[in-house]
Amino acid sequence: MIADGAEDEEKWLAAGIAGLQQNAFYMHRALDSNNLRDALKYSAQMLSELRTSKLSPHKYYELYMRAFDELRKLEMFFKEEARRGCSVIDLYELVQHAGNILPRLYLLCTVGSVYIKSKEAPAKDVLKDLVEMCRGIQHPVRGLFLRSYLSQVSRDKLPDIGSEYEGDADTVVDAVEFVIQNFTEMNKLWVRMQHQVL
Repeated sequence: MIADGAEDEEKWLAAGIAGLQQNAFYMHRALDSNNLRDALKYSAQMLSELRTSKLSPHKYYELYMRAFDELRKLEMFFKEEARRGCSVIDLYELVQHAGNILPRLYLLCTVGSVYIKSKEAPAKDVLKDLVEMCRGIQHPVRGLFLRSYLSQVSRDKLPDIGSEYEGDADTVVDAVEFVIQNFTEMNKLWVRMQHQVL
């Protein structure tokens, strides 16, 4: 019985990876031709593979890491778009049209990272917006990985003493509040996941 469950999980993982890779291929094609709309469409479809509830945290991590690698490439594209004069604020609003909440939040975190770097808005405002919106994911595994991604993309953009993101409106206190709020939400999800396993 356990062997059947492990076999099924391997099949679900393989199907998730295949779907992710297929959409990543089309996303890359759209990125290469500077087609923002198609890039967002295929990246949202790619990230939809992370909506699964069929994988254990260990197998979900494998799927997540593949998506993470693709999101790094998408972030580079967003940075390039910003350098070409595309408004990061417009990008930030555009990704909010993704149909499902999980892909939308991954895309928001990715664009949010570029938004903070552009300094078109105070870092604390963007970080607060992102940490609050991530509450939309209540599934423990999906929520933990999303919040981990938020931590990863924002860690070098926190308003800290001596940081380029420290300013009149942004202080180290804002950075600490963001980290604590995100960590608190991750702990809640972790506790919920522990209770589901028992």
